[in-house]
Amino acid sequence: MESMFLLVPVMFVAVPLLMIGLVVYAVVSSKRRREGLTAYAGSRGFTFRPDGDHLVDRFPGDPFGRGYRRSGSQVVEGVHEGRHFVAFDYSYKTSGGSRDRDSTSSFSVVAMNLGCRIPRLQVRPQSAIGRLFADSFGTDYRIGDQAFDDAFHIATDSPELAHDVLHPGMRHLLLATRGRVVRFQDDSLLMFRSGHHSPEEIDAVLALMAQVLRTVPDHVWTRLRGEAPISDAPTWDAP
Repeated sequence: MESMFLLVPVMFVAVPLLMIGLVVYAVVSSKRRREGLTAYAGSRGFTFRPDGDHLVDRFPGDPFGRGYRRSGSQVVEGVHEGRHFVAFDYSYKTSGGSRDRDSTSSFSVVAMNLGCRIPRLQVRPQSAIGRLFADSFGTDYRIGDQAFDDAFHIATDSPELAHDVLHPGMRHLLLATRGRVVRFQDDSLLMFRSGHHSPEEIDAVLALMAQVLRTVPDHVWTRLRGEAPISDAPTWDAP
């Protein structure tokens, strides 16, 4: 019993110290990440800015438009293989339920400008539970490749585009590099996943995006640019 009484004041001291330590760790980690992204951007000829709230409403669809206190940050912007891109952290908060605690959802987002408008085509890695529901209730679009349909949920506004883009070569590429949601929409190709990216990961995603765009058949680009040409300049600059 005496030891329990002695433990109480120790806890009163230890818990605040632990909380302070966690805050300090988070601040130091955030500072190091900003420094790393700044150095990375400089070495590649890109630009870095810590604030990216102007990007919060720039793109439609997931993961955008959910929750509240939406924010963008850690923005890296530049040109890769002739195409403008922007990479950034995106986060939003949702209510935690009965205990009234906020829960934060964070995503690593990379968007590349296409120079033309394109109907929505999203390919999202599918979980085991997602496959169960897809088998039970159907999915938005099935390509007819069992391995691919089992691995991904496909949503599209244009079955013709899905058929043309998701040819065997593209399916093989996406199956080999799964882990991010891939979405064509409006004037951009987006890839995103939960969490935060590192400089090395931005390089890898940019290389994958370029490979995906090279794998889209030429006749698709010809049709899209003929139907809805736009400027190659991006529209996600800060005001």
